[in-house]
Amino acid sequence: MTKVYRSKVDTRIGIILVGIPIALVFIVWKLIHAPIPGRWLIAVPVLLLGVCLPISIFVSTTYRITDKSLRIRCGFFKWEIPLQDISKVESTNDPFSSPALSLDRIRIEYGQAKSVLISPVNKGEFLHDLRELGVPPA
Repeated sequence: MTKVYRSKVDTRIGIILVGIPIALVFIVWKLIHAPIPGRWLIAVPVLLLGVCLPISIFVSTTYRITDKSLRIRCGFFKWEIPLQDISKVESTNDPFSSPALSLDRIRIEYGQAKSVLISPVNKGEFLHDLRELGVPPA
């Protein structure tokens, strides 16, 4: 079994992830046309980090359940958690930074005191699929 879940996106987080790149493109456009020495040395990294990173996070945040692991992808970041290492799964609204684009989250505890917060679109189906593979609920 392999099933992929996209991240649920809260309106505020979506606005931020789309708004920041739009604002930065405008700012960089103004910077490029300003008479500032070395403006390209500033413009290129700002565009790469400020535009590419938020867009990649918005587009690529997914959670893939296989028979053996949970694979989390968020932008350029990836986690692979073996299912047998998961000790607890519970719902939360924890606002800490995580590969989740919504505050309607699931905390997954695994390994030696490690945890990750995710926000699959269909939370109930995601939890059901984990339980079907033997992952303990909260």
